[in-house]
Amino acid sequence: MNKNIYFSIIIPTYNRAHMIIPTLETAFAQSYPHFEVILIDDGSTDNTEEVIKSIRNENFIYYKKNNEERAVARNTGFSMAKGDYITLLDSDDFLYPNHLEEAVKYIEKNNFPEIIRFNYDIVDSNKNVLETAKMPEEINNKLAIGNFLGCSGILIRKDVAIQYTFNSDRALSGSEDYELWLRLAARFEIHTPDIVTCSLHSHKERSVIFNIQEETLIERIELLIKYAFEDKVVKEKYENKKSSFISYCLIYASLHLAIANLKKASLKYLWKAIKINPWIVIDKRFYGVLKTLLT
Repeated sequence: MNKNIYFSIIIPTYNRAHMIIPTLETAFAQSYPHFEVILIDDGSTDNTEEVIKSIRNENFIYYKKNNEERAVARNTGFSMAKGDYITLLDSDDFLYPNHLEEAVKYIEKNNFPEIIRFNYDIVDSNKNVLETAKMPEEINNKLAIGNFLGCSGILIRKDVAIQYTFNSDRALSGSEDYELWLRLAARFEIHTPDIVTCSLHSHKERSVIFNIQEETLIERIELLIKYAFEDKVVKEKYENKKSSFISYCLIYASLHLAIANLKKASLKYLWKAIKINPWIVIDKRFYGVLKTLLT
């Protein structure tokens, strides 16, 4: 095995003192030994700093900075990373012990690809698997109709991560990952081995899912569309899918407004999605919104 392959696990965190230790434990428990863990504390006001003082690991770096949101926190981690590959992990999610070992195997067999996305489980707070998210075929094209990637567990070659960083506009926070994945997908093949190596923790503190306000959500969606198609390479690759992309973004907004029980607003954006792309009515996500509105 090539011992020069080295990973940097980058974890942004904000006020997650009560959750961070289980997340870190899964990072430290990797079966492949050549890695570092970089925890970027984005200005936490809780006792995160006190909690992590108990950690004794020579490959663990804790860096506290002023609060600037998760995009800047991840970019800070990119600049600090020593690894040839970066893997992201949110502060409430978990890696399985095989994550880096499977990555090494795949990297060596596939000529050091720029981006790798394994499948992931969605688990509850007891780590019971609720469902498994499998990456679709032809994911580079499919990204125009949905953010299938997420953040936790994705692997990016460091030179790519340094060149293509997260958009730091705070108002985009929550969709900053999707905007970056579109830029990367327009330029590089995203490799999707059919293996599960991490899990996303579904809980009521997940800000993107549960803490929804109409004004900020719609501003975020509008910025996502704006920034995505300001990129010339993205525009060239996805121009013929732009209406589908916009309708998906509106369906996303409608669903999350429905989850927040903002039914009138949800219906408004559902109708906008239909007007832009009438075929959206045969998409299962359309029926997911209707089901949520009726519960």
